[in-house]
Amino acid sequence: MANFCTQCGSAVQPIAKYCSECGAELLATDERTASEKQQVNYQDKRARVLGKNQHSAKTRKGLYLVVGVMVALGLFTFVNSLPSRSNPILENQPVVSGGEQYPASPTQMQPVQVKVENGKIILPLDLVKTQKFVAFDYQSPRGVVPLLAYISTEGKVVTAVSMCEPCKSTRFHIRSDQLYCNSCGTTWDLNNLSGISGACQDYPPDPLPSAVVGNEIHIDAAKVVEWVPRA
Repeated sequence: MANFCTQCGSAVQPIAKYCSECGAELLATDERTASEKQQVNYQDKRARVLGKNQHSAKTRKGLYLVVGVMVALGLFTFVNSLPSRSNPILENQPVVSGGEQYPASPTQMQPVQVKVENGKIILPLDLVKTQKFVAFDYQSPRGVVPLLAYISTEGKVVTAVSMCEPCKSTRFHIRSDQLYCNSCGTTWDLNNLSGISGACQDYPPDPLPSAVVGNEIHIDAAKVVEWVPRA
């Protein structure tokens, strides 16, 4: 069986100690065999290590994916568990303009007169648009109920009971996009009446559903009669 030089690849005699072509020292057959075995063993070990590393990398990727999905589901559940800031009554209120813009200086309530016909409390829409923020009373069988109306920055008609029950205040003012209690200073978002700051955030003016009929805002008087203080 012919042997070959490991340096230049030339055929050499089995008993030769040096390559006749390049002069490189030749290993004995058993030495070459041992060297080749070492090379094979090294390659086998390297393949096993690489295989383990690749398997470990795939395992880590799978673990990261599972953890990522669990975190995303956890955040989704947490967000959905938070109380909604929307008010169903205000969500369904009629839109009458592109939105009212209020100055940073206080816009105070303006007292207006309303009429009651066929079980409806009626006030002119143009009056609310002109006066910006109006206050009026309704005489129910249980007493006088203070009411308010304004156009939100979203352009919706907002009608509500004009009361902050904990501090018994019935007067409010508007600054920019926030509603302020004149007594305790609590503030609410003008569009959805969600609390922003202050001690009475859970007690904004209680919204009342209303409808726009022609140039009039109609509030169901029965809803006002049914209303009871929340605190």
